Order: sequence, then structure tokens, then C-alpha cells
Amino acid sequence: MIRKLAVLLAAFQVVGVAHAQSSVTLAGVVDGGIRYTRTGLGDQFSMNSNGLFTSNRLDFIGNEDLGGGLNAHFRLESGFNLGNGAFDNTNNVAFNRGAYVGVGGAFGSVDLGRQYTIAHDVVADYDPFMFEYPGIIPLTPATDGTRFNNDVKYTGGFGGLRLRAENSFGGAASDFNAGSARGVGMQYRWGWLNVGGAYLYRTVLVGTTYQPDNYYVVGAELTFGKFRLAGGYMNENRDSVSSTPDVRTLNYWGGFSYQATPSVNIGAGYYITDLPNTSGKRTQGLASVAYSLSKATRLYAEVDYTKFTGTYISDTTLNATRQPHQLAVSVGVNHGF
Repeated sequence: MIRKLAVLLAAFQVVGVAHAQSSVTLAGVVDGGIRYTRTGLGDQFSMNSNGLFTSNRLDFIGNEDLGGGLNAHFRLESGFNLGNGAFDNTNNVAFNRGAYVGVGGAFGSVDLGRQYTIAHDVVADYDPFMFEYPGIIPLTPATDGTRFNNDVKYTGGFGGLRLRAENSFGGAASDFNAGSARGVGMQYRWGWLNVGGAYLYRTVLVGTTYQPDNYYVVGAELTFGKFRLAGGYMNENRDSVSSTPDVRTLNYWGGFSYQATPSVNIGAGYYITDLPNTSGKRTQGLASVAYSLSKATRLYAEVDYTKFTGTYISDTTLNATRQPHQLAVSVGVNHGF
């Protein structure tokens, strides 16, 4: 698979030279950091090779002007492990982070393929860190993560109003709804205020049965010059169709960021994940400072403290070490190109 990706990279380089008018761009992010963690089991130092500040990724981005205000575009995005150069997924999927093509214009954009969900797009605006520190901050839906396969998504902006809708085809031959998902989202920006929300419905395979899952999120962002406040609330409910109990996950959060100087950004956030059906709760506070050496390169440092109660201590799938608290510090360098 790695050899195949190398051949594909070479092919894109040739295409970029032969057809420069199609605006094929090679872009990405390389992020490397060291993380120190302290729990009741002791201290640990590790290198985070998938990215701490942002995820490591390699992008091929294409855009063609079709005339009349229309454009065709695509994105192929692969994640990689900085420590050993391998793919960052166990299935060796070349473009696990995104693979879609679409058409855009004054009406908005329609995209088809593997891409971020509406929930991810909306929550990004209302996270204090705008999804920086993605492996630390707990803001992905419990059952569907951040991306859908086989997804058709519409995004349109009309003044301060932004509308979104999507349908992910499940692919089951005998049942159109099995494994499928659909959702809508709406946001409105007026001056210093940005408010909005999203709703997703999907069926999730649990054992041999597809179970309905309902997810919604609401949030707000307030920007006053260099100071930004953001927060939100999400609720996800997976309804059991057997004797097993329903699964309900609540997340609520808030925080701020401040551009202290053109080079220095500081921020802090507080996140709560609540499992009301099993009395499990996780609370996390995170503070960060990032220093820009240039437009492309940043140094960063963060400290986070997480506390666990209830099933977050007794269930190893939720907390592998089963410790009631964790303190961690991370430092690293992030470069975009």
C-alpha cells in the first residue's frame, strides 16, 4: 500500500506540471510533539506521532473554474504517522481522512465521497480551540466519529446564514436505511455573534442488529476583537432494540482564546462528558499557548487535567488505566505547507 501511494504521489506531480490550469495543489501538516502523562500508575513520556496540535496529513486539492460562477473541486487527504512514516490507520486506507469531489457556485457546494460530517463542521466553530488538540479534546460523537463514507453533502452560505444537509448511504443490499445517516445544520453569524446547531440520525450496527442513533448539537461563538468565547452542548442517544440498555452521551463545554500578540495565542477550555445511564463522567480542563515562528510554523505547549468517575473508572474501554485522574503536559512543533 505504501508503494502504491508513492506511485500516486509521483503521478500527481506529473499532472500538476502538465495541467497547471487545473490548480492541483499539494498541501498538508506535519506535527510532532512530546507528551508527559502522570496517573496513579506513575509517569510516562511518549512521542505523539499522529499529531498533537493538529493531525498529520497530506492533501491533494484540486479546483477548476468552469465559467459562469461554477467550479469543480476535489480533495484527497491521507493521515500518516510521523514516527515511522506509516499510514495512521490499521486498515491501510490511503485516503482515510477524506476523498471527495464536488461542484460549487453561488448556490453553495455539493460534495460526494468520504468527508467530515455536518456535526463536525458545526462543532468546529464552537470549540474554543477550533479542533486543535484533536486527540486530547473529547468532542467527537461517540458512535460515528467525525466522517461519513459514501456521503453526499450540501453546504450553502447566504449572507450571515449557512445551511447544511447530508445523506450517507449505508450500502446494505437488503435495507436502504441500514448503516445510513442523514442530517441538517444551520448557523447564523451577525457581527460578533455566531449561533447554530445540527441534527443527525443514523442506524448503527451493534452485534448483528442496526440500532437507531439520534444526535444533536447547539453552540455559540462570541468574538470581540482579539478575544473569542465559544461553547456548546451535544446530546447523542442510541436506542436499544434488544434487552441491552440505551446509550446516552452528553457533552457540554466552554472556553476562550486570545490573540495576545501577532505571534502569541493563548486559550483555555473546560469539557464535560456525562453518561447518565451508567453514572459515568469525565471532566477535563486544558490550557494552551502557541507561538508562531512564521505563517507556516508554530511552537505550542499545553497542560490538561482529566478527572474520571463512575463507569469511566470501572470500564476499561472508557479508561484503559482505570485511574480516577490524569495530568498531562505536551510540547511540540507544527508546520503547514
